[in-house]
Amino acid sequence: VPTVAPTAHELPTVHEVLLASMIAREVPAFSWFVLLVLGLIYTQQQWSRYSLNYLYNVSQDDDFVSIKHADSISYTEYGILTGYGFSGTFCLAGLVAGRAADISSRKLIIFTGIFAWNVALLMIGYSHSYLEVLLWRLVLGFGQAFSSPASYSLIADYFPESQRSQANGLFACGVYIGGGMASMCISMSADLGWRNTCFLIATIGFCISVIEVVSIREPQRPSRKSKLPALNAEGGHIPAAAKKNFVQAIWAIFSNELVVLVFAASSLRYMGGYVIAGYLPALFASVFPNFDDQYSYINAYVVAGGGFISSWLGGMLADKWRAVEPRARMYLPVCGCFGSLPFMAICCLASDFYVSIFLGLFVEYLIAECWFGPVVATMQSALEADCRALAIACFTLIATFFGSLASYILGYIYDAMLARGYPDTIIRWLVLWSVVTSYVFAGALFLYCATLTRLDTLVTQEKKPLLRGKGLFIDSSE
Repeated sequence: VPTVAPTAHELPTVHEVLLASMIAREVPAFSWFVLLVLGLIYTQQQWSRYSLNYLYNVSQDDDFVSIKHADSISYTEYGILTGYGFSGTFCLAGLVAGRAADISSRKLIIFTGIFAWNVALLMIGYSHSYLEVLLWRLVLGFGQAFSSPASYSLIADYFPESQRSQANGLFACGVYIGGGMASMCISMSADLGWRNTCFLIATIGFCISVIEVVSIREPQRPSRKSKLPALNAEGGHIPAAAKKNFVQAIWAIFSNELVVLVFAASSLRYMGGYVIAGYLPALFASVFPNFDDQYSYINAYVVAGGGFISSWLGGMLADKWRAVEPRARMYLPVCGCFGSLPFMAICCLASDFYVSIFLGLFVEYLIAECWFGPVVATMQSALEADCRALAIACFTLIATFFGSLASYILGYIYDAMLARGYPDTIIRWLVLWSVVTSYVFAGALFLYCATLTRLDTLVTQEKKPLLRGKGLFIDSSE
């Protein structure tokens, strides 16, 4: 029977397609369970990664409490350890991990990474010199590179496109919960010693690895031969494409103008984030030396609570706002960058500890950390499924490189200024101007990305049920 082609008036408008894609599908409980397990892994990953920041910046000059004094580590060396001493392997291994996550078992990739980074943390606890710490930090970075690309790829399979900002935002909360738990290392080192603190965190990581390998199911990868057609913005069919090889996947990522500019904006944003994570402990230790215990516990709640709320609400708001404003996923990072600057100034310059940490740092986290979930969802929507994990790896490589660069440069400048007789409290100005510069340029570039986010580019590979009632999804183009 011949069919009649629809007229232009009968085709759905781009806004109608967007609104239809925003209709929430019921996500099964197991998808949320998988997200919870992945979130626990990410939390322990960040706890392991940032424990050094606090074990180094304790106020006591005691080998039992401080890794700085036990292993004779300078600020320049500390900048390397928190920067390229971690990211040197984290970035390069991330490319391998990203490609592996697109073609291999993500469940086993994550398990391998957890095991590797916790062995490294265990060995840091046995270290007696800067070079030993550097060696095992590089191993720790190598192991942690295998977690995020595979995790985000699993999230994209377990959650439909219309709920990915929220899912990504909840997953990203692990950064803040883990960072908050790392803050407690100051008090833990006073009670247990810095070595036993490393041993305890690593033991928890090994336990989580068992939970992951036992409980998470690897979704069956969708077949490219599915007869479900994809629709472009005009309602026409998009022909199915063969699965990309590595070179084709790299080309697909870096030929996408929006994705490349998101990489650049996120790298600028990472530079400020690395400065905050690496040098706020030094700032509070130098400006408020009598508040070590208070800082350890309050900062844990500030980072975990403020970051969690911001990341979670940012993801939810992006998904809901996008129903009426397609560029919402780029507008939220802009608001976060510019809106948080006054509170960063309060954090760095306030003379009262409680004003600095509550009115300054807590509110800064509430406003600034809404950006990550929407940004990752933008990349996932702009790319096809067979290069998403590799895109996350490239994103991590580039952003971590520039974040590490900021950490190293600031450590070098701080050491040089201390050698010239500046007071150690000069760190407050170094942190402030570094973060302001980072956030202003990042916010401006995110705003430019919003102008490039045309309506037709936002209608991408919407997820459809693979096994109806079982919560798995496949791309409509597959």
